[in-house]
Amino acid sequence: MQNTHIHADSDALVAHIAAELAAISHRPGVQHIALSGGSTPKQLYRLLASDAWRGRVNWANLHLWWGDERCVPPQDPESNYGEAERLLLAHVPVSAAHIHRMRGEADPTAECARYAADIAAHIPDSRYDWIILGIGDDGHTASLFPGATDYASGENVVIAHHPQSGQTRLTLTAPLIMRGKRLSYLATGSGKAAILSQIAAGADYPAARIRATDGATEYHLDRAAAAQLS
Repeated sequence: MQNTHIHADSDALVAHIAAELAAISHRPGVQHIALSGGSTPKQLYRLLASDAWRGRVNWANLHLWWGDERCVPPQDPESNYGEAERLLLAHVPVSAAHIHRMRGEADPTAECARYAADIAAHIPDSRYDWIILGIGDDGHTASLFPGATDYASGENVVIAHHPQSGQTRLTLTAPLIMRGKRLSYLATGSGKAAILSQIAAGADYPAARIRATDGATEYHLDRAAAAQLS
């Protein structure tokens, strides 16, 4: 995989991403960043909320968005926004007006339209400055699953269903993500090693196909996740 960065462990990886976020926050102009759910972002949130880090970020310059969300209320343990709120947002001085959550408790069809309108109203050309993505054991990213991803969708936000549980979700579409200026896939732990080996070999998964059309795509892995890469 091109542009792959291997870090000693998950602590080193999230510290690198935190430093990147801090640097981006001090650039001129507002920065629009889409966040992800999962174990590695959870570790990142805890670090950014710590005494050592929260003051390094210019929170006033950031607008925070989400790549996907489960159709549950924010109080539900499975809510991506709820997790970020509990671990990070409640502890840092970010304006409520800069937090653009997907409303998992709302009617999914109506929420897709509302979130797409919010993107259009705030983000020039609907191009995120930075999209942080995870990689599922099945090669999915956001809530874009193998065999169920429309790579030519004309929408920006759609309803998705988990292939095993059937859980309803909201997700940014592949074309919208691919318009991003920078895509960063994060993966840690030995449980990701097999799927990353398949992605490196050219397997046709969303986490392999979804790359920035006119921007940077990078993979940040710890040594355990990268163990099967040649």
